[in-house]
Amino acid sequence: MKETAAHRDNGVDDNSTAVIDDSADNSVSADADTDAKRPQLGEVARRAGVSTATVSRVINGREGVSAATRRKVEETMTILGYNKPLVSTKTTQTIELVLTEVMPNGTTAMIAAASSYAQQLGIGITITQTGRGGRNAENFHEVLDRNPLGVIVLFSSVTQREQEQLRSRSIPFVIIDPVGDVPAYTLGVGIDNWTGGLVATEHLIKLGHRRIGIITGPEDSESSQARYSGYMSALRRAKIELDPRLVAHGNYLPELGYQAACTLLDLPEDERPTAIFACNDLTAVNVYSAARERGIRLPEELSIVGFDNVYPSQYLFPALTTINQPFDLITRKAIDMILDTRAGKAVDHYSILPTNLVVRTSTAEPHKADAR
Repeated sequence: MKETAAHRDNGVDDNSTAVIDDSADNSVSADADTDAKRPQLGEVARRAGVSTATVSRVINGREGVSAATRRKVEETMTILGYNKPLVSTKTTQTIELVLTEVMPNGTTAMIAAASSYAQQLGIGITITQTGRGGRNAENFHEVLDRNPLGVIVLFSSVTQREQEQLRSRSIPFVIIDPVGDVPAYTLGVGIDNWTGGLVATEHLIKLGHRRIGIITGPEDSESSQARYSGYMSALRRAKIELDPRLVAHGNYLPELGYQAACTLLDLPEDERPTAIFACNDLTAVNVYSAARERGIRLPEELSIVGFDNVYPSQYLFPALTTINQPFDLITRKAIDMILDTRAGKAVDHYSILPTNLVVRTSTAEPHKADAR
């Protein structure tokens, strides 16, 4: 059976007569008949405003369909709950890194590690920045259109719809530091944030500090909550009562981190913290700035611990004591999970990697008068 150009819908890009594979359509219909809840192929076509031939091309990975039309059909399938896996037209030999923006907060370290490892494997790395003010849906569609080997999501949440779109195209994806319980069909790599927060705070306690402040990350970030929980556990173990004034809320970004540091350091001298645990290094850098503006000496009058161990922590003066994240292991693990999934190998769907304390010169014993 042939479809002439006069009857072909606008989603077909080529000018030649399109030949429809009846067997492909029949196999789809047969699948639909086995599940009464699955919408028929014709319903997908009707709702998308295209022909059944175009829907068949999208499902079976055929050429001759524009990116916009392919996207419309895929979105319609998602809305209607049509869950037949889509066959890709061509898989690009790249891993896609999707992140909010490139900043010195661990993303640069992971980009560098991923690029180095991918080069060893003979594949490429593509970076998509979605921006701080909320993700642009068009950016994510561009990721789908490129049809990569897999996607590594460098922010903690990915919408259910985005996950369904990736699965519908059979694109493996790994979420770094995922939020909440990780379902069996989702791949994730995280770090032991709770232990990191515990160890950072215990280090300060062992030095003799008792008034230990904390600058948290975003309230909706699971990593921030876990680090704060570790901090609280360390205080409880040492029988140190929490002073709510020593808890300042940040968001892992410079501006709010600086404001939080000012709030803590503007407390009366006998009430302000003798040490601060900043829940990421970028925040710790701003604690340095706020302290020096107030003539507070580091580490004699204020010890600081960060979290991440990213540039320029070791080059600060004094060099920053921090919790090291194994960014190279995180990215290697994520890429291996994607490639193993592509190869049909069994993959542990969620891995938690350890952190460790790196002691430098930003922490010291408090003044004897302050150690109370």
